[in-house]
Amino acid sequence: MEKAIVLISLQATMEQEALESIKSIQGVQEAHFLYGPYDAYALIEAESSHQIQNIIINNIRVVRGIRTTVTCFVAD
Repeated sequence: MEKAIVLISLQATMEQEALESIKSIQGVQEAHFLYGPYDAYALIEAESSHQIQNIIINNIRVVRGIRTTVTCFVAD
């Protein structure tokens, strides 16, 4: 299994709605708010990096209230 952490910047006033939407996406193992330069993160797990890419592009990035994402593939 491949894993990736997606760091997310959210639009003000849309944070809670966006995070709940992210949590409901298949492949998202967990998602939480953060303090710091990013507003939230999502841990994604899938069979391949290609599947992770599809989850991010087709499901996460289209969530209303998401401004930007940064994806970090887990190395171990």
